[in-house]
Amino acid sequence: MLPASCFLLLASSAFALTVDNFEQYETGKFPSSWRTWPFQRGKAMEVYKVEGENGNKFLHAFDDKDVSVQTLRDFYWKVNSYPVLSWRWRARELPKGANELNNDLNDSACGVYVVLSKARQMMLKYAWSTTAPKGSFREKVKDKAYIIIAESGPKNLNKWQTVRINVLDEYKKYFKEKLDKNPVAVAILTDGNAVHSAASCDYDDFKIGEASK
Repeated sequence: MLPASCFLLLASSAFALTVDNFEQYETGKFPSSWRTWPFQRGKAMEVYKVEGENGNKFLHAFDDKDVSVQTLRDFYWKVNSYPVLSWRWRARELPKGANELNNDLNDSACGVYVVLSKARQMMLKYAWSTTAPKGSFREKVKDKAYIIIAESGPKNLNKWQTVRINVLDEYKKYFKEKLDKNPVAVAILTDGNAVHSAASCDYDDFKIGEASK
């Protein structure tokens, strides 16, 4: 049985479960259900804060001090039953000159990770890039991590965009094998430390659901 604190069943969508929509948190504060890697919480609190707009709350991220720190939402996720992950994001400021396909320029206004193993740091990262073409990707760590460009450039800057992925299909596409474990978390990262430029993004409505029939 899933812990009651993990999900909220949405009445409007029979097969969508909310991972987090940030409505339960106090504005101006770091969201209490999100975690960090050891000794990183203080830094994360500088970057990530809940904000409100038109009656909706979301997580706002802003890094202009080369902080570059992830925050994670741990939860039980039976991926064979709910293979689809979706979220909304809104790039506010693109780090100048950043390009995730170049390790020396690897910054993103918006970054969302499907965390497959914390111990091995095995992940799929989806980024809103400054310059890398949408649909491009690279293997960041051999057999452990890929970066996929889900959105690129300033065309949709300051506009909410929805991303929807089938984790089972994506894993097979990039790792060339069937996923045999459940994801353990989603994570986000907004950073500009590699190019020493400000980066900013808003995140909202993380959900999981069934695949389309």
